[in-house]
Order: sequence, then C-alpha cells, then structure tokens
Amino acid sequence: MQSKNFSRALTALVFLIAPAILFADGVTIVSPADNATVTSPVRVVAEFPRTASINSITVSVDHVNVPQPEEAVTPLDTKISMTQGSHLLTVTARQDDGTVLTSSKWLTVGPGAQNGQMQSQDSPNMDSPNLDNPNVGDNGYVGNDVEEMSGWYTYPDYGHPVCSDGPALVATPSLDGVAGKFYLGPTGQFNNCLWPIKLGSSRTAANFLLDTYYRLNNPSVSQGVEFSHNKHVGTKWYKFSVQCSYNYGNVRIWDTAGNKWSNTSIPCRRPASGHWEHITVKTKISNGKAVFISIKLNGILYSLNKSFYPRTEASSYSFGVHFQMNGNRAGNAYYTYLDNFTFNAW
Repeated sequence: MQSKNFSRALTALVFLIAPAILFADGVTIVSPADNATVTSPVRVVAEFPRTASINSITVSVDHVNVPQPEEAVTPLDTKISMTQGSHLLTVTARQDDGTVLTSSKWLTVGPGAQNGQMQSQDSPNMDSPNLDNPNVGDNGYVGNDVEEMSGWYTYPDYGHPVCSDGPALVATPSLDGVAGKFYLGPTGQFNNCLWPIKLGSSRTAANFLLDTYYRLNNPSVSQGVEFSHNKHVGTKWYKFSVQCSYNYGNVRIWDTAGNKWSNTSIPCRRPASGHWEHITVKTKISNGKAVFISIKLNGILYSLNKSFYPRTEASSYSFGVHFQMNGNRAGNAYYTYLDNFTFNAW
C-alpha cells in the first residue's frame, strides 16, 4: 500500500513540475473504469478532444511504454496484457504542434474468468431461475457488459444507411462509467442498422435472459429499437427478437417461422429525452418452440407465454445477441447508448 501511495504521489509531482505541456483533462480514459478490477488482457479505450490534431499516442503501464502501432488511433481502443496486481495506466497523446495531452488511472488485474465465459460444473443449479438475479448452472453462460465486448459487426438491415462500426465506448452518458454508443445515419426512408455479436456455443442451453439499459439522444426521430438473442440447435434456429415500436406504441415479438412481427398488448412509449430505459427479456426453448416467457419494461413485468416454431438453417449450436436501430420516414440520424447489457444462457 505504501508503494502504491508513493507512486501516486510521484505521478502527481511530475504533473506539477511540467504544467506547460501536460493537460490531464485532454484525454478521457473510458475503459477501464477508475480503480476497476479487471482481467488480462485489459481493454484500454480513450477519447481525445475533437479539435486535437493527434500525431502519436503512447500507452504506459507503471511508467513503462507499451508498444503501439505506428499510426495514431483516434479514439484509442486496444488490449494490453498485464500481470496480476495493482497498476498505473497512462495514456499520452502528442499533437502536431508538440502539445502533450495525458491522463492516468489506477486499476487492479485479478484472476478469474473474463466476462462471457462458460461456468464450471460447481456452479449452482438453475432449475428455477429468478428473473432479476439468475444463478448459472452447468454449461451456463454469463455475459456482463456485452456493449463493451469486441466482436460486434455491422449489418445494414434495410436501405443503405451509414452505420457505426459496432459500439464506440464512451464515458458520457453512462450508468457505470462506460457505455456503448451506436449511430444510425439513414440515407433514405425507414433505414435500419443492425449490430450482431456471437457470444458462444452450447448443446444444452435452453433458457435465456437478456437485460439492458438504453438511451436515445433524440427519441423524437426514432421509429423504434430492437433487442434480440438467438440459439442454434443443430439445424433449428430459434430467434427471440423484441421490438419497441414507437410507431405502433407497443412491443412486438418475432415469429421466426412465419417471418413476421406479432403484436402484443405491452405498451412501449417514446422515451423522454435523456432518460435511461430498462428492458429485461426472459425466454426459453421448449417442445421445439421459441417461447417468450415475459418482458419487464422500466420495472413493470408483463407475462407473455407466446411461442413460435424455429427456422431451418445450417447446423450449429452457437448463440448471440443483436441490437437494431430503426430510422423514420424523414431519414433523421440519431445515437443510442447501451449500458449494463447482460445476457445469460443455461
């Protein structure tokens, strides 16, 4: 502890000695969070002022530079291997005019599986899962902060929109210090962007729980948002898509075999500006059908118990999730922020 405090004091002293070239507020280290406990490799994400002309970026751990690509990366998004224990992470950017921007934060690298790992056989039984705090049993999967994972890719669902390359990690707005920022830039009427991510594979998983918070920067121009998860069981493909349709004012769920939306009586109103919405979707595969058990919206639980037959696809046992933004008739662009996105399969 004394060594850590000494290093902090030394770092502060260095900043005081050279105030002419160091501006800590010029760099925002988005990930990891302040004093976070993480696993190696550590995902390091940083933002820089939009007006800054960045010439080079340096990342150091405990004052030792970590090799980076020669070209500047703005924003910075990389993974760095670190040993277990406490470390001082520093991100430094040099502008074309020689101005140096820098910021540091402490983190702890601990043991254990990373987010999104299959759990051991010693985990608790999952015969009667609790909707809000499920345990995970044999062959179960727990994915926390899915919006922060790498592996998202872009799929323009309709039209020819400009879609972000997956979620950009941002510090503001967020609930836990890091959120995923998605962008839809329509080039025509009712353009949609879809972002899938594959999370794992299991032959036995048949129960699923998706939970996330989301926030729109301009709710008035959104046609709706969609959250989905899917599971392959051999050649059968089960898809659990839930759409908050601001056009219809209700929640719709996907009939995979029928290739169409099925309306529900669950209201889904256009959210207020600056408000975080919260959605929880509980589903399962039973008797050869995709069963929508319940949906919870902003604390209100709605039972569904609607089921649909799957579609035939190439054989696989994978599962994943996707998020979709729907554009309006006028083709207005907007952002959506996802935070605390969790997905469980057991």
